[in-house]
Amino acid sequence: MSVLHAGDLFIAQGGSIVPVLFSLGWLLTTGVLAVAAVALLAWQHLTSATPLPARTAPLPGWSKPALAVLGSSWLGIGAGLLTRPGFWSGFVPWSTNRLDAQALGVWALALGVGVLGALADDDLDRTRPALLALPGTGAALTLVLACRATSVDWSSGPAAALVCMVAGLLIAGASGRVLLARSSVVTRGT
Repeated sequence: MSVLHAGDLFIAQGGSIVPVLFSLGWLLTTGVLAVAAVALLAWQHLTSATPLPARTAPLPGWSKPALAVLGSSWLGIGAGLLTRPGFWSGFVPWSTNRLDAQALGVWALALGVGVLGALADDDLDRTRPALLALPGTGAALTLVLACRATSVDWSSGPAAALVCMVAGLLIAGASGRVLLARSSVVTRGT
């Protein structure tokens, strides 16, 4: 998205030194991350596959519908913001331009894919990093929303949906950690 809209960045338009340097740093960071992602993907495909370990802590059945709704909501809004930002930016409870809407879409899409991937994996032990990332991401989003509370239209439907989606991240991660701890105790006890 940064390359597609490079003309909108401060580095292309000029301005004070801080935004220009931030813009340059942003391009450098995203460039390095893109190259690293391609290299890691190639390395993953060149490495021989090892069988997955057996499932030791399957997700409880009652949690699967909630995870499906949470993952689908993040995936849906992310895909919408990425592909049709003009229309879907109306579902963001603050004003955004095209580039911001698409950047938000990438992040939301990644969250949705991650949650749905954990649901497909169906093992709390194998998704342990995600159980840390979900509440961490939810806490970071909460902090950003609290700091920018005046910019958010809290009376809108999109704000209520966003609050539910962020709360879903916090609850999914915290409850997953509790369930994983309980399954570890049961496993050690048998």
